[in-house]
Amino acid sequence: MKPDLQTTDDVRTVVHTFYADMEADPVLGPYFAGLDWAAHLPKMVRFWSSVVFGTGAYRGRPFDPHTRMQGLTRAHFAHWVERFHQTVDAHFAGEHAERMKARAEQIAGVFQVKLGLWGVFGDDVPEAEVPS
Repeated sequence: MKPDLQTTDDVRTVVHTFYADMEADPVLGPYFAGLDWAAHLPKMVRFWSSVVFGTGAYRGRPFDPHTRMQGLTRAHFAHWVERFHQTVDAHFAGEHAERMKARAEQIAGVFQVKLGLWGVFGDDVPEAEVPS
């Protein structure tokens, strides 16, 4: 049985695994090409630690960078959520792991609404947009 997320080091495992080969991801990679990983990864660990454990370690506006990403579609968010779930599930199981995945889905949903990508609540991702 896999352990649940218990510490910031566990969150670090998820974050670093999730982003390990992100630039090679055919759907999301172009959005991460050339990113300053030395700055981004610790920021994401603080963000997810705040989300999962309520540490308050993250201060920032995570939505803002997404407004500058041209061409984002619902399919990108669906792929991001799927990839995130797979990463968490590969290492952890339990209450905190489920909370982390649920919050990822909520964040993706809110970002899509704010970007005007979500027409009607509960719409499925159009098949033509689903990455293969």
